[in-house]
Amino acid sequence: MQRYYAGDNIINCRDLGGYVCRGGVTSFGKALRAGVLRDPSEKDLANLRSFGVKTVIDLRGIEEANDMPSYFKNNPEFDYHHITLLEANPAMAKSDLSMAELYKLCLSDYSENFAKVLHIIASLNAPFMFHCFCGKDRTGMLAALLLSAAGVCREDIIADYEVSYTYIKPFIEREIRNNSGLIWDGAYERFYSPGENMAQILDFIEEKFGGAEGYFRKIGLAETEIEALRTKLL
Repeated sequence: MQRYYAGDNIINCRDLGGYVCRGGVTSFGKALRAGVLRDPSEKDLANLRSFGVKTVIDLRGIEEANDMPSYFKNNPEFDYHHITLLEANPAMAKSDLSMAELYKLCLSDYSENFAKVLHIIASLNAPFMFHCFCGKDRTGMLAALLLSAAGVCREDIIADYEVSYTYIKPFIEREIRNNSGLIWDGAYERFYSPGENMAQILDFIEEKFGGAEGYFRKIGLAETEIEALRTKLL
């Protein structure tokens, strides 16, 4: 089984399989989380086809998607959805907020869009990929909700978040070195993924909503959808 897919322009691309959960272990081949820097290369597309991805959910902001239109949009090979979970790249946006505070803002201010994304995921049968820019922040929060729904333990959810910086570091450094314009050197630390960020979010979700399922109910998901999300990664 393969968890990490090394790519060119689809980075930080990981299967959510292999985590001990309520029903045993999350299955490989169900869901990919990723970052998408540019149009996918042939290698990237080969990875997606080998995984069997049929649906792509783009979590970037409207301005981001307009500036860099998705390869997957209007592509008959994929069912594409663009639903933003924060307007602008979280690594650059609202620099006066900590990353954990920014994540809380996402969960609160974009709750209707989280609901839209989760409605789609609950209805899917085929493998899917969800992504933002680097696959750390907006993607990380959605991954945490899906893993929580499956009953994955807190420590594994935090670890799944923490490893993002390991996978994006070479790409961030390359973009800065090449002066590509995609990354601002002054914001480099915003690409770190310390476990404390995710720990604070898991605490926030637990204290404010009673856990992921409480959050799902708060944002309007039906019980049948919540049950589908419980088993989505099994």
